[in-house]
Amino acid sequence: MNQQLKRLTLAVAAAFVAIALAAGYWGFVQRDDLLARADNPRRVLAELRTPRGAVYDRHDQLLAETVGEPGALARNYPYPALASVLGYVSPFYGSAGIEAALDAVLHGDAGIDPVDLFWQTTVLGTPPAGRGVRLTLDLALQRQADVALAAQTGAVVLLDAQTGEILALASHPTFNANVLDDQWEDLVADPAAPLLNRATLALYQPGGALWPLVAAGAAQAGQLDLTTLYAPADQPLRVDDALLGCRVPPRLEVITLRESLHFGCPGPTGALGEALGAPALQRIFAAFHLTTPHALSLPTTAATGAGQAPADDVGVAAIGQGELTITPLHLALAVAALARDGEMPVPQLVLATQDPDGGWRPEAPAGEPVRVLAAAAAAQVRPLLTNGYAATALTGTAGQPLAWFMGFGPQVDARYAVVVLLESGTVEAAAAIGHGLLDAAIAGK
Repeated sequence: MNQQLKRLTLAVAAAFVAIALAAGYWGFVQRDDLLARADNPRRVLAELRTPRGAVYDRHDQLLAETVGEPGALARNYPYPALASVLGYVSPFYGSAGIEAALDAVLHGDAGIDPVDLFWQTTVLGTPPAGRGVRLTLDLALQRQADVALAAQTGAVVLLDAQTGEILALASHPTFNANVLDDQWEDLVADPAAPLLNRATLALYQPGGALWPLVAAGAAQAGQLDLTTLYAPADQPLRVDDALLGCRVPPRLEVITLRESLHFGCPGPTGALGEALGAPALQRIFAAFHLTTPHALSLPTTAATGAGQAPADDVGVAAIGQGELTITPLHLALAVAALARDGEMPVPQLVLATQDPDGGWRPEAPAGEPVRVLAAAAAAQVRPLLTNGYAATALTGTAGQPLAWFMGFGPQVDARYAVVVLLESGTVEAAAAIGHGLLDAAIAGK
């Protein structure tokens, strides 16, 4: 009996020690990390009493603010259509988007010594005031993108090809973060996925949008001849159980690679891909960073393992109907690389943040521009996109077609690059959106 009591006592003591160690670890070692988490309900509830910093566009147009009285403060978004970028802050559902990524600045913690922060917040009960964030977005261009997309499902990326600054980032359908808590269950259950940022997180078949990049890779390898003739002109390619033919009937018996891009005929690009071979095609995908997520203030993604082009299916991979899937952001940066002589800019969404003293500090890009293509190779392919380039893709998602548009402007010393993606849309509609945004960006520069 005494022996059993001793074992029980030791077991209870060991349990208390384990609990003490765990409490010490989470209460002291991990304390700051836990408190700083954007999804910490205690942190979000504290903002009912302390105003959170505001968010502005590049021209200081208000995008997010805190309204109400201390104890009942609430987040307000004057332009709700930007929810896929700004995200939300909720005591029930945490935070997302810029609200999550820049939480330390918006909450007021960033740049403050942890000891001072503890004293100010915990001891004195006067947490630091939230600080502002200025984005690279241009609200006027963003509004134009959203109005043009309207009820269409898709995404738009407009960026400064020289600096990588994102001027418009639209994803439809979107949601209204002002009423998030009331609509959360409906938003999560909605098959249209309004909570998904299609510009940075949705992966799509590139289809014909990949062809200019394959041509650029061939130019880099010294294997591009835009005048080579292919016959028959309308030769279709088999993609799974479907035959993929020309988007526009060429009414020609033979066709060049340049003409094939104009008419949307897959045969020549498929033949070019087969001539290049699987390893070369994989190098093209990697060179344009199509298989890796880009660093950005918002979450981004890339298709895992999609850079592998099967040796027996190289033609299908070259026409963008293989395993490779990309986001509109991937393609926009690839277009920017073609526009700026083969150098890909680093995407940037945050232009400046506010210091504790109230001043503004410019935010540096998350890296340096990367040369993905020789200037001569870019110059050889760039004329293919002179008036923009529209393309389609087949997708396995309920058999829905995809419409792509990619372009840059001005045509000399290009400054802007745009990509439009429409699910079950037309290339004409995608091109109209893209051309309109380029014209507006050029006119406003």
